[in-house]
Amino acid sequence: MVHYVIVEPANGKLELSGAPPVYKIGELVPAARPDLEGVAPVLYCAEHPDEQLPALRYVATLDASRRAPPRVCAIVASGKATGRVHQHLADRLLLARPEGGDAAVFRYYDPRVFAHLPRILKSGQLDVLLGPVATWAFLDPAGEWKTLEGAGVAGEGLAVTAEQYGRLSRIELVQRALETLRSNKSTMPPDAPALLDVQYAKGLTYGLDGADLVAFALHGLLVSPYFDRHPRISRILQAPQQTYVDSVANWDSSDWETIARESIQYQ
Repeated sequence: MVHYVIVEPANGKLELSGAPPVYKIGELVPAARPDLEGVAPVLYCAEHPDEQLPALRYVATLDASRRAPPRVCAIVASGKATGRVHQHLADRLLLARPEGGDAAVFRYYDPRVFAHLPRILKSGQLDVLLGPVATWAFLDPAGEWKTLEGAGVAGEGLAVTAEQYGRLSRIELVQRALETLRSNKSTMPPDAPALLDVQYAKGLTYGLDGADLVAFALHGLLVSPYFDRHPRISRILQAPQQTYVDSVANWDSSDWETIARESIQYQ
């Protein structure tokens, strides 16, 4: 079993303290998108795992503690040929759109994205995504190391439904809201990512965007998932005189408690 590390060079130079440097395999440039050369993540081989893996985990943990973008995105292991692993991981950077057209760039390797994939993709789809990878370890945004096991066998290209594609496209929004909650040390339910995604999808149907969309999703999580059906909120959404954020800016905790209590009837 050979160990590899996926690195995002745009987030800083990778230097290992007290361990030999990892060996560069190459950029993960999809065969269909050679124009991504120079901006794609890079695959390295950890030839001395006993020394290098702890050092790589330290770098990932250090970046997370500093709230810096991750340099070490994932530590993976595979028993397949290096060239096969490299090409598979590169080609997975492109995701076919359900409606057709040009494939989208899929930053699946970013731990801030990968952490959400098990709730969106089915196990068979995850196996297709990982292909020849046997284990995929990453530091999730909550600061915990997670390991996902794959089938270790490459399959056809990953195909997702329109509903899944929508959820994948909202990962960045969900992650932004989660980071806001963590920075405020707010208590979150275990299924907060899924609940936030539902609120984001709903907010988009109301035509919200930017700060208004984020605030709406957070209120849906913290106040009530049905709060948008409350008359006070409904009036704002249906006939906005100003932005959503400005409309509720002067409301205090008693306003939100009333809305939360009265929204129970809309379940």
